[in-house]
Amino acid sequence: MSRKASKEFAIILNQNAHRVTGSVLRSVRRAAPRIAFYTSRTKEEGQQIIREVLDRGYRRIICGGGDGTIVHVLTAAKQYLQEKKERLHEAERSAGADAPHPSLPELGVLKLGTGNSLATVLGSKGGLGPVWRLANGEEFQTRRIHLIESENRCFTFCGLGWDAQILNDYAWIREKCRPRILSRLIQNLTGYLAAIAFRTIPKVLLTRRRSVATARNYGSTVYRIGPGGDLETLRCAPGNIFYHGPCHVIGAATTPYYGYGLKAFPNAMKIPGFMQVRVVRARVTEMLSHVPSIWQGTYKSPNFIDFLVQKAHFTFSESMPFHIGGDAEGYRNELVLKVSETAVDFLDFGSPQATPRSKYT
Repeated sequence: MSRKASKEFAIILNQNAHRVTGSVLRSVRRAAPRIAFYTSRTKEEGQQIIREVLDRGYRRIICGGGDGTIVHVLTAAKQYLQEKKERLHEAERSAGADAPHPSLPELGVLKLGTGNSLATVLGSKGGLGPVWRLANGEEFQTRRIHLIESENRCFTFCGLGWDAQILNDYAWIREKCRPRILSRLIQNLTGYLAAIAFRTIPKVLLTRRRSVATARNYGSTVYRIGPGGDLETLRCAPGNIFYHGPCHVIGAATTPYYGYGLKAFPNAMKIPGFMQVRVVRARVTEMLSHVPSIWQGTYKSPNFIDFLVQKAHFTFSESMPFHIGGDAEGYRNELVLKVSETAVDFLDFGSPQATPRSKYT
């Protein structure tokens, strides 16, 4: 078959990811004649790879890493495509003719990092299985997922408060485990549980003061989500407040999961084009006594308050730790989040199409 057809998709692996091991890299390299294979270790390398992949016009990009890897890929791709569109607009004005505009290719997510929230949504079970299935001609259905934008980045979930504090504490533990073998041992759920038990919970118990959050609507509609998942349309014009009160956590997402299958946003995909905003006022004792149902996304409490919004501006009485896609991002006293006009078609590896293409030869 032709070289172009054999390389209709590209794989980008983050070599810093937990499960991107030497054996994984060797396995993909053996298939290099059939696919375009890239690896990166830094954000700058990743940006250059995204530019090259988009310029070459691959129909699909398969990403291997954790949630942070996906944030970098989505952000770099959107920014570069915006640059290309602006150049095309300029060329069109000069030539007086329309040109085809670039668009995001379909994206696939391999479960190779820590967290892997999108991989959970998209049926990726771990390892390179989806790569070989694609290379052998199998087709998959796609799921259109809207992105959230803030601070010039694109992502599917973020949070402020205790969840971000856990990430800061986890980063501290990893920093203390400098020898590579120790760092590898805690680069999983064990590391997060250690951070929660030995750093986050003691801090929370010592700090009794809760931040007061104010959330203002800047979209067209705000819905309050009831205990049974029913929606109540709030009378909340742009600029008006839809929540004011104490909080330990405020999170936003367009997909249901945090890492490790934690279903933190069970209604995130209820209405396309909206993000779920969850305000958590519960104290640590309530959280610890209901871990299983909180993890499964079934816990109901007046201290878990949920909304669906399109754009919101948050301010906080106390500086709040912040994370984007599971990566700690310092502290914020205010934040603007909006659902992006950009939606991405992700390959759903849990939903193969009934009739695959012919196998590559």
